[in-house]
Amino acid sequence: MDADLDKDHSGFPSEESPSWVSACLSGLLERHGVPSRHQATEIAQICAISVSQARRKLRGAVWLFDEVRAICQHFGESIDTALSAGLRSGLQPPATGHAKPVTTYPATLLMDEQRLPCDIELGPLCTEEAASSCQGLVAFHHPLEGWQVTGQARLQQEAFRGPHYAVAQLQWRNQSEQVRARIAVLDDDIGSADALTDWFNEVGYDAHAYTRSEDLLAQPLTDHDAFVVDLILGGGQTSQALVERIRREQPEAPIVLLTGQLRDGSASEATLATILRTQGVTFFEKPVRPAVLTAAIQSSLDRLHHPHG
Repeated sequence: MDADLDKDHSGFPSEESPSWVSACLSGLLERHGVPSRHQATEIAQICAISVSQARRKLRGAVWLFDEVRAICQHFGESIDTALSAGLRSGLQPPATGHAKPVTTYPATLLMDEQRLPCDIELGPLCTEEAASSCQGLVAFHHPLEGWQVTGQARLQQEAFRGPHYAVAQLQWRNQSEQVRARIAVLDDDIGSADALTDWFNEVGYDAHAYTRSEDLLAQPLTDHDAFVVDLILGGGQTSQALVERIRREQPEAPIVLLTGQLRDGSASEATLATILRTQGVTFFEKPVRPAVLTAAIQSSLDRLHHPHG
């Protein structure tokens, strides 16, 4: 796998300048006896993500609301308590227009009896001290319906008593927007699988890493739109049978084979040629450049969804 995958991509904060949410959650873990060197591992276990993904989030990458909620629930704290503790310790939410990325949440704007999908960036917690910043749209989290956005007047009319926040930024979401393509990455090297999965997730896909074919087959193959599969799996077994099964159940899905073992003879060119000829797959030799791999997958998906485009 390319060494470039281990580097931060431009636009992401450095480890010395974590986002406000990252700093608040790191403080939560420290309060509960989890030292900084173990926090990525703890978060990975709680959120069911890779350790490398957890490290990126602690360095300032985007958090999902469900991840923040899972961590808070794990340690018996409310989200409001965790973020308020950050405010009390001197941490401040990122200001609108800050050069660093901020955390956004999917939300529903309540306006004129309509419910409109949007994405929001949260501003400060609305308190008496911050009243001047909470005169426009405000957001609150409904336990069943997620983040809701409305005007201060309507919020007061409904007598909602939970914590609410100023809305620093709101972006409409296209209701017809295509759902993120789901990519399965199978490689018996967990480091390679995680690195490539992290790349896909960061550039807009919904990727999941697997190290054994049994784990991938434990759920319906139709749960994935594309597959990246190492030719040689654990114990020297080839992925030919797996690829054939994927192709039976997903006749049109893009399948990319990877291997770095042709030069030393560990991988058979004859086996690879058979798979390429009979299963309609694409092949890349490791180390692969993830941007090129991504372009090949997206090109196949585009042809699938827009055959005459």
